[in-house]
Amino acid sequence: MSRALSLAGFQVTLIGRFWVIPEELDDPDKEKPLQMPNERAIILGTPTGFGPYKHEKQRAIYLESAMVCLCQPDEVWEDLTLNTAKWIYLKEFNTHPYAFTILLVGERKESLVPFTSFPGKQRDARKWRRGVKIYP
Repeated sequence: MSRALSLAGFQVTLIGRFWVIPEELDDPDKEKPLQMPNERAIILGTPTGFGPYKHEKQRAIYLESAMVCLCQPDEVWEDLTLNTAKWIYLKEFNTHPYAFTILLVGERKESLVPFTSFPGKQRDARKWRRGVKIYP
């Protein structure tokens, strides 16, 4: 595991170069769903790509923008009404139609962890600007 320090002042735990949700990976030779305790050594031992796993390509294309959003957010909002996450990170890019990356971060007993990220349009970013703005 590694930690990334966000410009917003939070330290977030990452697995390897990015965070991994085993349920989003597939190994046709293994029982489903894949569990992190069983897959951790393989994931951490994979320096690039996805190793033996199949994955949803559409989701993987946003990993780089998610990392930039985490480490260099334009805005961070604290929203205590969210079910699992607690913070909403927003980053605007010069792309269309999905100019924003929206990243949800929450707490686990060991540290703060990213839960999910996804691309969004301007109207999506407006919808996620809620709660208390804590950065900048």
